Amino acid sequence: MIRRSRSTRSTRDGGGDATTVALAGAGAIAVVHALAAPSAGCRVTAVASAGGSSARHLAGQLDEQVRHAVRAVPVDDLPAGADLLVVASPPDSHVALALQGLAAGADVLVEKPLATNLADADRLVDATRAATASGVVLRCAENLLHAPSWAVVTGHRSAMGPLQHLSARTLQPPPSWGHFTRPLTAGGVLFDLGPHALALVMALAGEPVVSVTGELSSTRDDGADDDASVQLRFASGLVATVEVSWTAPEVEWSLQAASADGVARLELSPDVLVEIDGEPVAVPDRVADAADPALERMGYIGQLARLEESQTVETARDVLEVICAAYASAGDGGTEVPVPFAGDRTLTPMQLWQG
Repeated sequence: MIRRSRSTRSTRDGGGDATTVALAGAGAIAVVHALAAPSAGCRVTAVASAGGSSARHLAGQLDEQVRHAVRAVPVDDLPAGADLLVVASPPDSHVALALQGLAAGADVLVEKPLATNLADADRLVDATRAATASGVVLRCAENLLHAPSWAVVTGHRSAMGPLQHLSARTLQPPPSWGHFTRPLTAGGVLFDLGPHALALVMALAGEPVVSVTGELSSTRDDGADDDASVQLRFASGLVATVEVSWTAPEVEWSLQAASADGVARLELSPDVLVEIDGEPVAVPDRVADAADPALERMGYIGQLARLEESQTVETARDVLEVICAAYASAGDGGTEVPVPFAGDRTLTPMQLWQG
């Protein structure tokens, strides 16, 4: 259950001890949050979408699945009395919807990427800090940080000592749903899929990124990147490599870390596998009765159940700093760009890359 500082939240909307949830967005990721909610002790009560028709469709589907009324509401009505607003809409609406939820006194969980530029991310950080004083929580949805397999890897991390190698790959075929079918203007694969791999690499390194080098390419009609390679230099001198692609024929989400004292390997898709020093390690499910075990194994249940332990808005901004630096690097022939990013914070990643 989500821990709240105000007792009214657990009973608002007549839900007893269940945390009530409103969904901003009715696409694929909103459906995932809706399916994960019951196992996390949450109850979806409202859904909104820009046009309204997809929200009405999803609300009708959820009525049948969760067996209680789910309202389709206008976007302006969010959070519609719910305890928690999950922002799962296209990235260009993330900041406005998150601010709307905070202003209404709801906790907020914002899907990645946090914002379309660093100036808006800065605004959201400031607003979150102000809202915290009144007990409102804003966190960012990085579900993989709640995966049971990730807990196994991080549990072993302290025994490994200083890392000598760190790399991640997030490769898959191009997305064919929702806003991905329309021209992408803020950023492509590194902007949208990249936050997953970057969040894991930065968390496992456990030290500041000091510079970034990026290489991007595109086969899309809109010119958005669909293949990216990024190098992150950390304060200790460690250089981590992250590869992200929408051009792969098959899915591969993996991470490897090595030191003089050990090796850890994590595979998240297509199957979950953890190897420590070359030996497979069992990863037990923490929610045995989940309607879909994949939701638990990918961390979606955990991030709803333990909202306050989710990625902070400051950490999500750090990820966006790296992304913007990588786009700027690619736009300047692969030069090494310092972090924190000192360029124009009002520009989108695509603008930093292509001008």
